[in-house]
Amino acid sequence: MGKNLNKTNLILILIIAVSLISSVFLGLQLAILLCLSLLLIYLIITKGYFIKVYKGMKAYKLEDYETALECYRDAAMSKYCNGPIISNYLICELKYGKASLAREYINENLKHKNIKPRESLNLEITKAIVLWKTNSQEEGITLLKNLIKDNKNTYIYETLTSLLIGSGKFTEAEKYITEAMDFNSDNNIIKSNYAEICFKLEKFDEAKKEFDYLIKENVNFIEPYYYSALIERKNGNCDQAFELLRTAEGLNESLVSLVSHKDIDQALNSVLIKSFNQ
Repeated sequence: MGKNLNKTNLILILIIAVSLISSVFLGLQLAILLCLSLLLIYLIITKGYFIKVYKGMKAYKLEDYETALECYRDAAMSKYCNGPIISNYLICELKYGKASLAREYINENLKHKNIKPRESLNLEITKAIVLWKTNSQEEGITLLKNLIKDNKNTYIYETLTSLLIGSGKFTEAEKYITEAMDFNSDNNIIKSNYAEICFKLEKFDEAKKEFDYLIKENVNFIEPYYYSALIERKNGNCDQAFELLRTAEGLNESLVSLVSHKDIDQALNSVLIKSFNQ
């Protein structure tokens, strides 16, 4: 961080120095104009990627994900691009582009970026998700385990427990969920992950109890509605299962979830078939 700050200060000092020296030959007004021109050029070079980010954000809001991704890709290639924008690019690439390109960016481009320490944590979590999505599950999980040792952070706990569940490591996931609940007992994603483990281990009553609470809280992620629907279908309550699945259908998929809209569609078909046969 200090190195970047010193470099920035040095460039600004040089611009001012050149302008002051030029004032002897050009006069004060032209020297000021030169100073402003040099500052503008400097900002275009170092901050020009913000234009791409702005266009990307605008396209994303309009659900033009192809254009948004193209803009984020261009912005992320800038040597001056910061950590949060790189994280946004990688997430956008995973959702709407190619996971292999996100992995390639991490392997080839990320090492050349000067990421500020305060920006590095979220970027490392995003990196772990990219690793997990590109067939390096153990590497991604290990990265998060190492991060949590020195950074007690709700987002790390959410992501780590989700990846452990996705890898079928329920006992290990429970251990970290217990830690997470001690750290932040109000987090709904951690509660959902606990309920999902209960479901996977066929503790359906406990799972239903936890999921019911989350549904009453109107959480905006798929798992509580989807797994509750499966429990209701199992209990023969097809109408309730159908309504829960329709709610899940309107929510976005999570990057680290095992539940996709395809799974929801299959569950809906199963519920409809079962209801016709009752």
